[in-house]
Amino acid sequence: MSFNTLIDVNKYLYNTNNTDDTIGFNNNNDKMRDINLIEIYIINTNKGKHDNIIDVSLSSRNNLESFIDNYYKKSRVEKYKSYTHKERVYTYELSNDNQYVSSKIKKNIDIIENILVICSKNDKQPNYTFPCTNDIDNITEYILKEYKISNRISLIMRSDIIDNVNNKEIKTLYIEYRHSNNVDTDKINDTINKIIKKILSQSK
Repeated sequence: MSFNTLIDVNKYLYNTNNTDDTIGFNNNNDKMRDINLIEIYIINTNKGKHDNIIDVSLSSRNNLESFIDNYYKKSRVEKYKSYTHKERVYTYELSNDNQYVSSKIKKNIDIIENILVICSKNDKQPNYTFPCTNDIDNITEYILKEYKISNRISLIMRSDIIDNVNNKEIKTLYIEYRHSNNVDTDKINDTINKIIKKILSQSK
C-alpha cells in the first residue's frame, strides 16, 4: 500500500463553508464543528471491493500486529463488553468491573485513497441515562490494546470476539485522536501522518 495524500484534521474540525453544523468560533474566525473524536482506519484492499462495504479488518497475511508490538510502546490491554442502544453505549471493563456510559454520534465519514476517517461527537454520560430495556441494538465483546503515542493520540488494536469456543476474532487497527481546543494541530497532523506511513510500509 502507498499513501500520497496527507491527513489534515482541520478539514474535519473546522467549517469554512458557513453551514449549520457548528458550535462556536476559533481564533481565526473559522466555525468549529461539533466533533471531538477522529478515528482513522486503513482499508483492507486485499479482500476486494463489495457494494456498500468498507473492510477495515487486518489481513492475516502480514505480521503487522507483531511489528506494532515491537515498534510502539503498549500502554494497556483491556477486555470489554458493550451494550448499544441507539447512540448510547454501556461498557463494562471485564477485568475490574468498571462501568460507564457514553454517546457517540457520527458527524462525518471520509475516504482518502485507502484511508477511512470517521469523525464523531463522543461524550461520557451518567450511568442512569442508559435505559433499562431488552431492546438492545448490539452486544459486543472485545479486547483493546492501546499504544499511547501522545496525550491526544493513540494507536488502537481492537479484537472483536465472534466465537469464544473456537477463539475466533476480527482484528482492526485504527488511530484515535481526541480533540481539545488550543492544541497544535500541525503537530497532530505530523504525528498522525507519520503513523499512517509507518503502518502502510509494513502492510505491503
